[in-house]
Amino acid sequence: MKIRLVAAAVSALVALGTGGAFAQPQPTSTETATIAGVGTVPVLVYQARFVSADPATRRMVLELPNGRRWAVTAPLILGDLGAFQNSERLLIRAVPGVVTGLGKARQGTPGEVLSDVAVNDGLPGWPEGFGIRAVTLTTIFVDVNKPAGTVTFEGPDGGVRTLRAVDPKVLADLQQVEPGDLAQISYLEGIAINAGQ
Repeated sequence: MKIRLVAAAVSALVALGTGGAFAQPQPTSTETATIAGVGTVPVLVYQARFVSADPATRRMVLELPNGRRWAVTAPLILGDLGAFQNSERLLIRAVPGVVTGLGKARQGTPGEVLSDVAVNDGLPGWPEGFGIRAVTLTTIFVDVNKPAGTVTFEGPDGGVRTLRAVDPKVLADLQQVEPGDLAQISYLEGIAINAGQ
């Protein structure tokens, strides 16, 4: 069995996002994982076949089991899109992640990525076999649930994420923001892509 591990996300290929008239699909199934210091988190599972990719724009088109198409923008960490083969089956598992920093932004454009780096091929306390990325971006909060310690926002790919904060400082900072605020947020998310399933 050939395995590709990439540090990308959430929410991934939820983390990779959607494009055009292609709708972001519902997961094929959902699993759970336990992250040290965070607790139980969902693992979103998608099955798809590779259809095509444009290396210049990094736009990929995948086909879901129901025949619908899903367009995503592949992050650079995914590497050479030419390595994917036509009709190749993919099993995509995504961990939406955790907020590591947030605050109101005084300037910036929503969707502007300030940093997007691969942490490594794994992070202590995260599920084995997942690549992890750390993202910092400017965005607008869609929702802020202070009692639950979660924020909902649009990611760099246009996909909406709801992530949990667990660090006491981040939880304190979360009390200072409201839906509609222009904000800077940092978060971790992980994804594993298994080819040939």
